[in-house]
Amino acid sequence: MYRSLCSAALSGLVAVATAQSFVHQVFVLNEGYYNMNTQTQEVPVTLGSYDPATGTYQTVATIAGQRFASDVDVADGAVYVAADGQLLKVDADTYALLDQAAVPGIRKVALWNGQVLLTRGELGGLPHYFEARDAATLDLLYTLTPADGLLHSAEDVQVVGDKAYLAVGNAFDWGNLVGFLGIVDLTTQSYVQQVDLGPDGRNPERIMVSGQDLYVFCNKDFSGSAISRVATDGAFSYTANVALNSGCGASELVADKVVFSEYAVGRMARFDTGTGGVLDTLASPLFPYGLLHDPLNGVLYATTTDFLTSGTLHVLTPDGTEISSTAVGVSPGRLALDVRASAGIAELAASGLQVYPVPADEQVVVESDAVGELLTLRDASGRVVRHERLSTSRLVIDLSGLAPGMYSAQLPGRVAVPVVKR
Repeated sequence: MYRSLCSAALSGLVAVATAQSFVHQVFVLNEGYYNMNTQTQEVPVTLGSYDPATGTYQTVATIAGQRFASDVDVADGAVYVAADGQLLKVDADTYALLDQAAVPGIRKVALWNGQVLLTRGELGGLPHYFEARDAATLDLLYTLTPADGLLHSAEDVQVVGDKAYLAVGNAFDWGNLVGFLGIVDLTTQSYVQQVDLGPDGRNPERIMVSGQDLYVFCNKDFSGSAISRVATDGAFSYTANVALNSGCGASELVADKVVFSEYAVGRMARFDTGTGGVLDTLASPLFPYGLLHDPLNGVLYATTTDFLTSGTLHVLTPDGTEISSTAVGVSPGRLALDVRASAGIAELAASGLQVYPVPADEQVVVESDAVGELLTLRDASGRVVRHERLSTSRLVIDLSGLAPGMYSAQLPGRVAVPVVKR
């Protein structure tokens, strides 16, 4: 239970400390549907925005002329989208297209020190499989070519400190799959190491970071799946088989568990990083196409789709229990959190509220100067679950009678603030 604070001064300090960051929106990259038989784009690629505070979703941009999309990331008020042969930069508030650059074979995106890091891959090969661009202008800064040591196409890219880690699988040369974790020194712009993941570590697709450890999800030739553990210094630990097949299913690190898809049973399973083995299969019937952990709200976002006409974003507890869902675009494969500071004057003025802790257990504290106004608490569907009158500048709301999930607190005419019940 959240215990009340012993003084007003301490209350203010904790409010600032616990409300420094919040998830402003979750970007959903919908890949659309390109009919390979007719060579026509039947459903366009779109970018959507989900508001965790209100549980609402809207399409914010249509990306015309691109057959598919492969990644999305957010930094410094801009959204970076990898779509077919283009890198696009979109304003995170107005959703206007700010810039774009041609990048044939673009796969995944990561951001570091004012740079956009890109992996590449294409049938028939490319002159290079990694490049860095200026995040402000999208101008090319440098590339890593086969002469630098990166011989094969790469998929995922993650950054820890001044190193970038690449999932090197040669996936566009199907008969010659490999399994390496490539390491790039971003300060020297050099390919410094390549870790062999072993015969079961072929076709690595996803890299997950946990402190100084990396967990790499490998899909082999889709006849089976495995998880490799490698330290950030390049020390190889193991590659463990986890499923007969994960198909195109997603994987995501949630605390000390890797949640992944088991194609054979059409459900999610969990891999225990502490024991190095599969822990359990979740009861949830979902077989997600995309997964993203939101540690600030204590939830897991999962997407499902029929790849032709529809897609759904599901909000889950970390153990897979569904809290809510909403319709999104077709083939929603990649998600990104737009995390912002909540202690600024503009943010406080917009909502008129400070709410903490997030997530909460039995109680949540609301602080506001709007004494006398009516506070409305809504669930993720927008249904009003409670009204509270602000009789003082500090209100404690009892959440014990509410089901775990996402809620929002809102003053009349103000922006809603997320409330999460664990």
